[in-house]
Amino acid sequence: MNRYYLYIVLMNMLVNVIIFVPKILIEYRYKGAVMGVVIAIPIGVALNYFYSTAINKFPEQGMPEILANAKHRWFKILHFGSIQFIWFSAGLITLIGFIDILARFVNPEMPKLGLLVIYLAAIFLIIQLPTERVMYFLEIVLFLNTPLIGFIIFKAFTNENLSWDSMMEVGTYIFERPSLKSIAAATYCFSGYANLIIFNRVIKGKLKIWNFIAIFFLGAFNLFTTFFIPIGFHGSDGAVEYLYPWISTADSLRLTYSPIERVIFLFLMFYMSITLISISVHWHVTYELIKGTFKGKMSKKMNWTILAFFTLFSVAGVIYLNTVLLNKVTVYWMMLRLGLEIMIVAIFFIWTRRRNA
Repeated sequence: MNRYYLYIVLMNMLVNVIIFVPKILIEYRYKGAVMGVVIAIPIGVALNYFYSTAINKFPEQGMPEILANAKHRWFKILHFGSIQFIWFSAGLITLIGFIDILARFVNPEMPKLGLLVIYLAAIFLIIQLPTERVMYFLEIVLFLNTPLIGFIIFKAFTNENLSWDSMMEVGTYIFERPSLKSIAAATYCFSGYANLIIFNRVIKGKLKIWNFIAIFFLGAFNLFTTFFIPIGFHGSDGAVEYLYPWISTADSLRLTYSPIERVIFLFLMFYMSITLISISVHWHVTYELIKGTFKGKMSKKMNWTILAFFTLFSVAGVIYLNTVLLNKVTVYWMMLRLGLEIMIVAIFFIWTRRRNA
């Protein structure tokens, strides 16, 4: 089983818990979200399988190396451009959302732009590192945080205030026709595989079937936990009232004999590093694809131009996108992402088969 492959998918699953996916799924809990989750699992695993097996035919090569000698330059630019848009906007949405969380729950007196500067400084240092070092950093973050987050989830499941009746009540709506919004939100849980477009450089050997079986079970557990735990704590009608259901859920938990009793502070502490590395991975992919679009070594001027572009959009997003508007934008972005993701996977899978025929 290839641990690097699991890392990039698991990272995406973990970061979804705190920001947008729970809110979208809970909003559609009576309108097909349960069936949407059920449908999203095979779709997500299938996209993982087809894209990962296709790119795994080019061992230790990222997409810039694979398409370096492509005959049709327009295909390379179109392919890179669509993924750059998806992955840059994925990191940007996560960044704006988490800055809002920090401003609300950690330091309300500090300006959002001040928090943004701190995060951007760390992100810009990471995204310019070689891909192998970014992966090592991701491994360290997951190694330190995943067991602790797992412990918090265990405490949630074993909490006496968790209402299984509320969760089962929502489960009775399983046969409601799912909306595209709920399916798109749920499939994003599995989208970490798309980072292979660059991180295939550090994947050694063939991906075994056990990797995809692990993704199936991890994804199913992640989705049902993300969706149902807040409902179990706040009720089927109460959970929808929260902007960030999982943060409110973490605040409902207590560690009686711990030096820090309120779980919300530990939860946010763990997610500071997970969110940082998630955004860094997304933007590292974007950064490397931009470099791969141009022939030859990238100049310092071009490098600073890319970083300025990232900064400009980040500042504009923090200033002009409030929480409610960001949630609305994210819902439609999720649907656009799903459509582009399916198209990109299909095109690349077919191109790979024809190339190797």
